[in-house]
Amino acid sequence: MALTYKRILCPVDFEENSLIALDKAAEIARHFGGAIILVHVLELVLVSGEIYAPPAMFADQEKAARAKLEDIAKQKLSGIAHEALIYTGDVVACLMQAASKHNADLIVIATHGRKGLARMILGSVAEGVVRKARCPVLTIRE
Repeated sequence: MALTYKRILCPVDFEENSLIALDKAAEIARHFGGAIILVHVLELVLVSGEIYAPPAMFADQEKAARAKLEDIAKQKLSGIAHEALIYTGDVVACLMQAASKHNADLIVIATHGRKGLARMILGSVAEGVVRKARCPVLTIRE
């Protein structure tokens, strides 16, 4: 059975390594005639004791992120069918929601290569995605 990837989800956090991952996702999409689901997550980070911040409070951040995604899509996804989506919440949960909702058959995600204490404190989005995804995940290191 040959693998074909028609719906490729690619999270972008606007850092260089996520843009490198997007380049790989675009290469795969061009090869298979697939589409890119470009996703950016506005992470809700709350410190213990803070009140819940409703997603509506992130309207300015969402507007800025949408503009960045549109610029990136113009630069990197010419000739490829694509959607640009913004989610607000826990990054891994939002990515899993997007993958399920849009029937992704591949996720291409950058890794930051954190180790030790930084990884323990900051966590690993890529690791969470690899553990929870129901489709193949391609991780891209710098």
